[in-house]
Amino acid sequence: MALTREITYFNSFIIKKTVEAVPVPVPGGSGKASWPSLPWNPTGYPRFPLKVSTEGPDIEYGWYVEESRIRGGYNNTQVDLGVKAYITETEDTELTLSNGLIYSGLYNSRTGVNETNVFSTGENITKELDPRYGGIQKLYTTDTNLIIFQEDKVSNALIDKDAIFTADGNPALTATQLVIGQINQYSGEYGISDNPESFAFKGYRMYFSDKNRGAIMRLSRDGLTEISRYGMRDYFRDTLANISESFDATNEIVFYSLSPVYPPVGPGQPTPTSTDTWDIVGGVNDSSVSKIELGMATSRAFGGLNGIYVISITSINTTNNTATIKFNQTVQTNNFASVDLYLIRFVKDKVVGAYDNFYDKYVVSMQQTELETYNTVSFNDSNNGWTSLWDYDPSFGGTLNNIYYTTKGGSIWKHYDESVINNRGTFYGTYYPTSVTLSFNPMVSVSKNFNTVNYEGTNGWQADFFLSDPTGNLQGINYKDESSFVYSYDEGSYTESGVTYRVGFNIKDNKYFANLVNKGVQANGNNTIAFGMPGQVVPGASMSGIKGFFATVKLSTDNTTDLGGPKNLFAVSSNFVKS
Repeated sequence: MALTREITYFNSFIIKKTVEAVPVPVPGGSGKASWPSLPWNPTGYPRFPLKVSTEGPDIEYGWYVEESRIRGGYNNTQVDLGVKAYITETEDTELTLSNGLIYSGLYNSRTGVNETNVFSTGENITKELDPRYGGIQKLYTTDTNLIIFQEDKVSNALIDKDAIFTADGNPALTATQLVIGQINQYSGEYGISDNPESFAFKGYRMYFSDKNRGAIMRLSRDGLTEISRYGMRDYFRDTLANISESFDATNEIVFYSLSPVYPPVGPGQPTPTSTDTWDIVGGVNDSSVSKIELGMATSRAFGGLNGIYVISITSINTTNNTATIKFNQTVQTNNFASVDLYLIRFVKDKVVGAYDNFYDKYVVSMQQTELETYNTVSFNDSNNGWTSLWDYDPSFGGTLNNIYYTTKGGSIWKHYDESVINNRGTFYGTYYPTSVTLSFNPMVSVSKNFNTVNYEGTNGWQADFFLSDPTGNLQGINYKDESSFVYSYDEGSYTESGVTYRVGFNIKDNKYFANLVNKGVQANGNNTIAFGMPGQVVPGASMSGIKGFFATVKLSTDNTTDLGGPKNLFAVSSNFVKS
C-alpha cells in the first residue's frame, strides 16, 4: 500500500524502499526491483534502481536515495542545500540568560505565515542587560517602547527604532531594521524585586512594588516616583520586610486513603500492587478534599522515596468528601490495607497588584501565604494619597469594560455589583464591617478631658473604642484612659416601662452624639484592668470623660442596621474641656 509523507523542508530527500515481488532466491525470481510505490515498472522507463541487494536483510527490499541533481548529469544544476534544518547540539546543558532578551520571527495574520518559532542564529536577535541589576522579571510594551523590569532596575528599550545623538548631545530617533534598539535606564535604583505580580497599569502610568527597598513605585512620563512616601513610608517598609522570597511548606493536610487496597490472590494472602492513582477521603484532622491542589507533595514519602507529588485530580466530591488523585510516579506502601496520606504544599508570599478603573485606584495586596495574613491598600492619583484599607486578598485582579474583578480560590468576584442588594463590605461571600480610625489632637500642648463623641452621617455606626495617649508611665507600665463601648443608634435602644432609652448614640439636629463613660485604663495595650492610675483619684464607672493630650477613636458599622447597605460618614468630632 502506498505511503504518503509530507516533506517538511524543500531540500529534503526521501529514502525509498524498492519493491521486488519475486526475489532471486525464489525460483523464477528476476532479482530486479520495481519502481517505489508501484507493483511494476512503467513501460518506457529504465529499470529502477540499477542494482538491488539480494543478500542479507535487504534481500526483498533495497534502499534508494533520490539524487540532488535535477537531470542526473554530472555537471547539471544541483539542488541548493539551503539553510540547515537542524544543528547538532554537542552539549545538552540548558543555558539560562536571566538578563537577556531574544526575539523570533513574525506571524503574518494575512498570509498565515507563522515564524514565531524561528530563531535565526545568522541574525543579531539577542540583547543583554546589565547583570548587576538581577534577572528580568517583567516586560511591558507601550507604543513602540519596551519597558523592562529587572530585580533592581527599570529600563526602556526602543523597538524598531534607534537613537542618534546630535552635536549638542540630545538624542534623536531614527527608523531602523533593528528590532530591539538602544536600552535606556530610568533614573533611580529601583526595580520590581521578585514580585512581577505586583505590576498594574492605567494609561501611561505603571505601578509595582520594590520589596528590596520597601517601596511602592509609579512609573509615568516624569519617571519613577516612590508613592509609598505619601504618608505610608514606614507602613510599607515594615510590611514588605515580612514578605518572603522563598517557597515554604505549609502545615500537613492528612487524608485517609481508600487505595491502594491490594486484592488477595488466595485465602488470607494479599499481594501488594503498585499504583499511581489513589482514592482518598477527608475527615482526618478536619481535612477537606477541597484543599487538594496540583503540585502538593507527600511529606512522608512511601518507602523512603522523595519527589512524589500530585499531578492530576481526576475527580472530586465535596459532598461525600472524597476525591481521586494521581501521583507523578507509581508508589507502594508496606502494608496491605488503607493508609493515611500526608500532603503539603509549597507556597510563596505574594505582592498582588491590580488597577481598579471603576474608582480609579491602584490596589496592592501584600500576602504572607503560609501565615494566611494579608494587608490590602489602595492608592488614588487624584490626591496622591493612600485612601483605603481593604479586607480582601485577591489572587489576581483587573478591570474589564470598566468593571473591576478579582479572583480568589479559582472563583471570580465582581466588585461594586449594584444588581445585588446590600452587598457592600462583602468579598468572596464573606461580610466584613467597615471601620474608620482617626485621632483628635486639638491644642497640642494642653491636657484635655474629652466628654463626647459625635458624628455626621447615616445610622448604623458604633464606637469600638475611644482611647487616650499614654497618661503616665509607672514602673515600666504605660497607662491609657479608655471609654466604654458606644452602641449604634438602633442597637443601643431599649424600652423600660413603655419608655425608650438609649445607651449608645442618640440623634439631635441630624447629628449623632454620645457621652463618653470612663471604662478604666489600659496597661501596656492589654485589657482594661483598673480605674485610674496608681496614686490618682479613682473615678467611678459613671463618670464621663477621657483624659489625655490626644485621643484615638475607631468607628465601625454594626452587625444589624441595614447590613450591607450604604453607610455615610461625613465628619467625626468630640467636645472637650481643659483638664
